[in-house]
Amino acid sequence: MPQSTALSYSLGVIASLVLLLLPLQPWIPVELSWIETIAAVSYAWSVWLLAQNKPIGWWIGLVGTALYGLVFYQAQLYAEVGLQGFYFITSIQAIYIWWRGGHNQTEKPIGHVSWRGLLITAGLAIAAVFALRSFLIAIRGAAPFWDALTTVMSLVAHLYLMGRYVESWYLWITVDVIYVPLYASRNLYLTSLLYGVFSFMAFRGLRNFQRLEPEQRLQATEQ
Repeated sequence: MPQSTALSYSLGVIASLVLLLLPLQPWIPVELSWIETIAAVSYAWSVWLLAQNKPIGWWIGLVGTALYGLVFYQAQLYAEVGLQGFYFITSIQAIYIWWRGGHNQTEKPIGHVSWRGLLITAGLAIAAVFALRSFLIAIRGAAPFWDALTTVMSLVAHLYLMGRYVESWYLWITVDVIYVPLYASRNLYLTSLLYGVFSFMAFRGLRNFQRLEPEQRLQATEQ
């Protein structure tokens, strides 16, 4: 294991322990629930591992996804609840795609979405945002437009990441930045902070995928 990677793991373990102890600290100015804390730690490890192109990140993400479904339900972010359910089901599928989705059921290599695919996705996403916004207004959800926008963007980013596409990280960087003030407005301060960290992880994931994609494309053509 490279020294920089080992250092990152060590810092991650220390940060996880600190976060897990936060709900016990009386000096914390905001109330933190155990569910949100464990979900945040699980999600952080999942994103970091996926940014390193490690399939085990999907397994760890299942824990965070299930717990965040409860957190967002309590915060009345109903679109996010549905999103977590979608994440849970498709993350199981992603495990198979990453390990056996390549040629002759080999590991799927990192790739790019075609321009045609990007245009079709953009058109469908815009329509979905406004449709979901109308639904959230009808059920009196909090922040209907931003909830709808981040939900749809996250869906697309997740589907792209399932396919191991570089473009997924561009979307994750954007949506993570938007999530920071959205979650803070719902008093989910730990989650808001976490998504600020996620934006940096997503940038790291983008750099890693950009670096690995030419190598894996060459290996795939040689098989």
